[in-house]
Amino acid sequence: MTWILASEIPKSTPDSPQHLHGDPQPPNYGTMAATPPFSAPSDPAGSPRTPAKSSPRQRRLLAGLAVVCVLSGSLIAVMVPFFPSEAASRGVSQTTISGVFSCFALTQMLLYPLVAPLALRLGVTRLYNIGIATAGVSTIAFGTFYHIPGGAGFIAACFVARVVEAAGTAAVSACGFTIIGNQFSGRSSSVVALVSAAQSAGLSVAPAIGGGLYAAAGFGLPFYVLGSVMVVTAAVNMRFMPAVEKTDDSPSDVTKMFRTLAASPENWLCLLIVFCYSLDFFTFESCVAPYAVAALGITPATLGLYFTVATGSYVFTSILWARLAERTTNPYSMMSLCLLLVSASQLLIPPASFLGLQPTWWLFGLGMTLQEALFGGAYIPCFQLMLAASVRAGLHDDLRTHAFVSSVFWSAYSLGTVVGPLAGGLLVDAYGFPLMMMAVAALTLTVALLTACQAGVRTFRAR
Repeated sequence: MTWILASEIPKSTPDSPQHLHGDPQPPNYGTMAATPPFSAPSDPAGSPRTPAKSSPRQRRLLAGLAVVCVLSGSLIAVMVPFFPSEAASRGVSQTTISGVFSCFALTQMLLYPLVAPLALRLGVTRLYNIGIATAGVSTIAFGTFYHIPGGAGFIAACFVARVVEAAGTAAVSACGFTIIGNQFSGRSSSVVALVSAAQSAGLSVAPAIGGGLYAAAGFGLPFYVLGSVMVVTAAVNMRFMPAVEKTDDSPSDVTKMFRTLAASPENWLCLLIVFCYSLDFFTFESCVAPYAVAALGITPATLGLYFTVATGSYVFTSILWARLAERTTNPYSMMSLCLLLVSASQLLIPPASFLGLQPTWWLFGLGMTLQEALFGGAYIPCFQLMLAASVRAGLHDDLRTHAFVSSVFWSAYSLGTVVGPLAGGLLVDAYGFPLMMMAVAALTLTVALLTACQAGVRTFRAR
């Protein structure tokens, strides 16, 4: 990955993305700019945009963001195939093993609100790369825990490492979206689609690669390889990535910013969609394996193939949804239709009782694949819509706003990852997996109807 600094940076206005820190005549708000952004910020009235083509320098930046997102996704999933059995062999309970995974999401939820002010103080790209390096070093350290004797010390060290990894990836996620909002204002949905697809690819391939490395050389190798790649990536980024920094030192009134953001119903709707997206997927993934084995006879290895195919459908459709969202005056219409179809697909995974269908492997796979392929059409446009709505509500189109909106966005996402598995587990224990999926489908349908209402409001105002 290589980034080249622009030799000439145009002046910016308060309504344009900010530019490279160190400009002889700095703009009002500091920023990164290897080249001018894709296009101007979205029109407040929601008119369709005509984005310019990305330059070679911007394509290098996108490639760099994508590589980091692949690594971030890999970090979440690399130890799934072998860590539970390794911990269980040391006498660690299943509840404690699950806690090692869930503490990751909980830590992120608690830290996301702190990322925005820290990024403005340290510089966005600097904190972004610190986050990558921190997660990488912690991952390498995780590989050495195999040498800790017994179960108590081993699992305690694992908890500490996962908390540190979560802190690093929280900085990466929030700062990455800040860069996207600041540098690619007219094409942020497309870039969100790219990095989301990259993270999904990491989530998909990491278990297979991690399992293979574990089989070849034991517990430590998967962590040594992934951690080393992350540290090297951070070092390359620190050397070549343009700085994103705030050039003015005026204090930020976070309370006032939140009140302004919260005054927009569009922001609340987008946050609800983001929350629903993460809750649906993490609830499903945490509860599906026992049902697949008991009702369909699907082995864990075969279930992994189902997830790979379903994730692939998200990767291939995400850019399509982004392009459609950027070229329509009312993306909420598309989003509501996608959510409606997602709700229907969730009723196929374990066929809802009122459908009169028997559980089959092909209905299960079809529902999974449609859920992945369609949900991106509702989730991907949310960040760009939140940025535009926040500016219309009164926030400045500057680095502070981009960082603040990014932190709020990821806070809603992480809340879904924490609440989903817990609520899903309680529902499965009390009523079974099929009824739990009906509850998830009902939530998705409710969000779809609210989104359809917003689509109607925007259409009415455009007349």
